[in-house]
Amino acid sequence: MIKLTYFAFTTLSTVGFGDLHPRGNIERLLGSVILLCGVLVTSVFMENFTQVIQRINSVDKDFDESGNFSNFLKVMEKFNGGLPYDKKLASKFTKYF
Repeated sequence: MIKLTYFAFTTLSTVGFGDLHPRGNIERLLGSVILLCGVLVTSVFMENFTQVIQRINSVDKDFDESGNFSNFLKVMEKFNGGLPYDKKLASKFTKYF
C-alpha cells in the first residue's frame, strides 16, 4: 500500500523518479486508471479554485468602481473651478451609476 501511494504521488506530481513502474498488463491498466482519475480530480479542483478567485475579484471590482466614481466626482468638482456642484445632481449621478 505504501508503494502504491508513493507511485501515485510521484506520477501525479509529474516527478516520476522511475524507481517504481508497472511491469505487467494489469499493473499498467491500474496505473492508467489511477492517472486518469488523478487528472480528473486535479481538473475539478482547479476549476473550483478558479471560480472562487473570480468571485473574489468580482466583489473587489464593485468596490473599485465605486472608488473610481468618487474620483470622477472630485475631478468634476475641480473642473468646475473648485466650486461644489448641486447636491441633487450628485445624488442623481450616484443613483444612476
